[in-house]
Amino acid sequence: MERYFSTDVLVDILQRLPPSSRRRARLVCRHWRELVDGRTTEMRSRAKLLIWDTLTTTAYVVDDMSSRRRPRRLYRCHKSLVGTCNGLFCLCGDERAPGGGAVVTVVNPSTCETLAVPPTPRRCHDRNRKRWHEQYSFAYHPITGRYKVVHLPCSLDSVCSFNAVHVFTLGETVWREAPVGPGGARCNLAAGVVSIDGTTHWVRIMPSGLAVEVVSFDLGDERVAAAAAPLPTPLARDASYHLTEVHGRLGFVQGGHRADVWVLEEGRRWSLRCILGQPVPRPQFTYPGQCVLTVRDESAFYAHWWKGSPMSSGRRLRHDDAMRVGYRDEGTLIANMMAPHRSDEGYQTFAYVETNEPLDQYGSS
Repeated sequence: MERYFSTDVLVDILQRLPPSSRRRARLVCRHWRELVDGRTTEMRSRAKLLIWDTLTTTAYVVDDMSSRRRPRRLYRCHKSLVGTCNGLFCLCGDERAPGGGAVVTVVNPSTCETLAVPPTPRRCHDRNRKRWHEQYSFAYHPITGRYKVVHLPCSLDSVCSFNAVHVFTLGETVWREAPVGPGGARCNLAAGVVSIDGTTHWVRIMPSGLAVEVVSFDLGDERVAAAAAPLPTPLARDASYHLTEVHGRLGFVQGGHRADVWVLEEGRRWSLRCILGQPVPRPQFTYPGQCVLTVRDESAFYAHWWKGSPMSSGRRLRHDDAMRVGYRDEGTLIANMMAPHRSDEGYQTFAYVETNEPLDQYGSS
């Protein structure tokens, strides 16, 4: 590439592209990925910790994980947060839309621009409206550069079967039904619905209630992968486990106050990455800089770093086959919300990168 024009010229071109195009440009080659990550303004800003207060439906951002200042209030609404993606929020309301299901909205909290998503059919929701958002996942497909909202028409109180998932692509006008095929449509929403790198995942449940494998739904061709990934160990329905994201890969957390964290590697093989003697927040607890987040007293968040990372200090944590955080490891206090909530009205944590990406390109706001 440098035979035709200099790196500085290429960087200038990349900076003139809209954010969605820059993210796709990262896929061209390693050189382009390094330039987008290191020399464009938006990608240079690291993902920050976003704390969502489910009781007051307010988003707070930790701008500096080395400081103990109170998190900055970013956004407040009267909806539940489905997830974040490239700085955009997907929100779900408890009320029904006229003639349909839940009210779903995509918002850019930096610009306060909003985009309404057509409601899913009324039949897809049960009576527990306060948890409707758990049926949804918000995703970005890096190859196509499209944002998608995925809806699993499950019951929130029991394991149930369904024949298709519903997919809405920002910029279009209607939801589509995507068949999931035999055997892949039973899930327990308590384990979470997680979208990573263009794929949505959920835990498949046997009729007996035993959790046996992870089903992967490709958002590019909108179909379930032919082969599911068996869980590290089969688990009963009442066991404590959930899906998460660990540095761009699918993670599986087994346990509560003492948890093992497994990561799905190449070849659909699980490896044990973390052994934690402290509870972790949901849905995401790993962040850039080799950082793992734990929570105490339901409202105080502590960061733990692997040995050798820039922020590590005090007791160094091991970085061999698995990171270990013991019960007595203090970590670094990075945020204290000072207001413990009940377990069903707690705090959620997400990754957040501020963006000025306009939403009007996807429809009327």
